[in-house]
Amino acid sequence: MRKTLILASLITTSYSCAGDHSQIPLAQTRLPHRNNSCTSRVLSPQPKTTAITNVNVFDGYAFQPSQTILIQGSHIVPFAFPFAIDSIIDGTDKFLIPGLMDSHVHPETCEDLDALASYGVTTAMLMACYDQEKCGGMKDQGGLTTDLLSSGIPAISPKTAHARLASFLTSGSKELLLQPDSDIPTLVQTAFRNGADFYKIVAEENGPSVERQKEIVREVHKLGKQTMTHASHPEHYLEAIESGTDGIQHVFADNFIEESTVEKIKENKNMFVTPTMEMYRITFSHWRLIFLLRGFSGLFESRSQYNNVQENVRRLHAAGIPLLAGTDAIGNALRTLTGASMPFGASLHCELENLVGVGLSPAEALRSATVVPAVSHRLEDRGMIVPGMRADLVLLNGNPLLDIRNARNIERVWIQGVEFEGVADGKRFSCQDLV
Repeated sequence: MRKTLILASLITTSYSCAGDHSQIPLAQTRLPHRNNSCTSRVLSPQPKTTAITNVNVFDGYAFQPSQTILIQGSHIVPFAFPFAIDSIIDGTDKFLIPGLMDSHVHPETCEDLDALASYGVTTAMLMACYDQEKCGGMKDQGGLTTDLLSSGIPAISPKTAHARLASFLTSGSKELLLQPDSDIPTLVQTAFRNGADFYKIVAEENGPSVERQKEIVREVHKLGKQTMTHASHPEHYLEAIESGTDGIQHVFADNFIEESTVEKIKENKNMFVTPTMEMYRITFSHWRLIFLLRGFSGLFESRSQYNNVQENVRRLHAAGIPLLAGTDAIGNALRTLTGASMPFGASLHCELENLVGVGLSPAEALRSATVVPAVSHRLEDRGMIVPGMRADLVLLNGNPLLDIRNARNIERVWIQGVEFEGVADGKRFSCQDLV
């Protein structure tokens, strides 16, 4: 049972380098950048200063009416007269929110980043990177597409499910695994020297011991960085908590989280959870994918398993544990084989619906994809609409606090003050289309 639970999240990365990554159609006009990995883009001139007038602005809890937000360069600046404004956008009857963040996702190409941006996802957390040169080539696009932050190669022990994945993705290099004699300080320092933004630990059957996890966390914290721990079974949750990790990735589906476990999370100040409900919702809605992961037994358990996921997120929310919106999306890599699709960008909006469905208010759901991940991931330059912050903004045609589905009725998107040219028509999309 534990192995199949691990595979439910494992599958989302093991096939991310294969298949058709096409998404819901978006405009093809793209922008250039110095980075060779994101070339072949058509130049689209950007105004230096933009004013969005008479707009309702989300302050993290509610919308403040009739505001003027000024973008100058890559940041939001205080509005004052006189000011040379290149572009004025009338925001009457529209709603401005911070750029959304997907706190657990697996883009592989710049087109994947574009798909995220088309749905207003301006920051993405890549939770596993087996090729730092490739991942680095997708970073720092100067506002032209979604901003990517990533782990390096995760801390994976030999003879585990994730070790088999690493072997598949890296031609079997044992040097990438956390061996019994591995020098953890060197592993950690190498990961960050090679461009990692945080360090991921994989707690699983035969995975690193609690003591090794603690050592990794200590070394990462010495560098002022954070750890994220994959945990999809109750005993691995307890390991992650005891290690002192910063963020737990996933919830578990085969049991209910106990009150004592929740209390232990609360005792670890600033610890947060990214439950990735959407990955489970999709997994448990496609019988071919269930059969691939669990065999015949899974076909009779899928409904109750997702109910467990929902209940566990309810319990975490009721206890006040910070919850971050993350999808584990991989695009259409498994669609031909199983019928399952986890589209970039659109899936984040499904996750917001999932969170509202288990008791979060629409405002809390928006916070889980804006200010809460910004604080949790120590991204001090984004997540709120105030002067001095990056101009990562999404202009909506409807009020998402009345209906969270309005968050995908997008008029415009800005990333570091650059307007994204390929906004998706979110009104045509339904999360039920994926299942």
